[in-house]
Amino acid sequence: MVDVYGAVTIKDVALSAGVSIATVSRVLNHNLSVTEDTRKRVLQVMEELGYNRNEVARSLKVRQTRTIGIIAPELSNVYFMEVVEAMERILAPNGYTLIIGSSNDSVAEEKRKLQVLVERNVDGLVVMPAGAEGEHFRSKAVTNIPMVMVDRRIVGLEVDSVLTDNRYGVHQMIHALKCEGFYRIGFIGGDPEIHTARERLQGYLEAMNEYGLPVEERFVLHRGAMNQSAGRELIQRALAEPDHPEAFFIANDSLHLGATTYAMQSLSTEEQSKLVFASFDYLSYAPLLKLCHYAVAQPLERIGQEVAALLLKRLNGDKEGFPEHVMLRPETKIMTANGGIPFETKVMIED
Repeated sequence: MVDVYGAVTIKDVALSAGVSIATVSRVLNHNLSVTEDTRKRVLQVMEELGYNRNEVARSLKVRQTRTIGIIAPELSNVYFMEVVEAMERILAPNGYTLIIGSSNDSVAEEKRKLQVLVERNVDGLVVMPAGAEGEHFRSKAVTNIPMVMVDRRIVGLEVDSVLTDNRYGVHQMIHALKCEGFYRIGFIGGDPEIHTARERLQGYLEAMNEYGLPVEERFVLHRGAMNQSAGRELIQRALAEPDHPEAFFIANDSLHLGATTYAMQSLSTEEQSKLVFASFDYLSYAPLLKLCHYAVAQPLERIGQEVAALLLKRLNGDKEGFPEHVMLRPETKIMTANGGIPFETKVMIED
């Protein structure tokens, strides 16, 4: 009889089912050599006894935990969570569980979370870097774990990545604002040391130059984190100038939310009517942000699928093409209900 106060073991299951421990193990591992009658009997006993497989002990034996560690800059960002959900739809059926943590846009916190995941023996890593520093990803313990970087890359780091074509998306936004009649266009972004922020700033500067539009340094604003607090602060600083532009490109959805919140709370209806935003990131709530006429829609489902496919490829021991860099082209969204005007998408020649 099994001790009701103790954990049920594989030995208890074997005794109750009248089979060997090896047979129970084969049932757990879906070995086809076990007859259907035996398999059903063992599974019934497991259910009756309340047997739970000890995955920690198993992972020590087979050196696999069937877990994927994920580090994102902020979990409140809908972009990151939608990508993670798309990944899980592929990784979960393949037997993997996701462990998710936030770096809070801090490299120091990113290092700590990375160490925790390494100590937990995760089989794979997905990282959306908090900054440009990458030395903590070069340790032997980390480089032995398949890793994919998403949304951002770190210069000089040999690792698979899945990115969106930032420069293309920004070019389309500046093109759209120019077609609507705006010639003075401000910029609200993040730390240029971070890959994504740098790419979007570069795309803005390239597009402004291409269309012969003036770049006014006073209205090219950015600070460290690309979050709502920064969006509020930067748009407030820009609008404090009496001769500020009426149009702004905003580099991500969190900055966009912060800027919109400030404008709706602090500006008169007349002042709001003169202000136009074009934003990188088109999420489910984008049409509700009434100042936004145009947005860049990243293929979130596809990003998650590509990340999951790369991880599974490496986890299966396939090193072909390493490091692989997947670049996906975004779609342009026009919010006509907010005042956006349809325009012909500009074709960009690949570098």
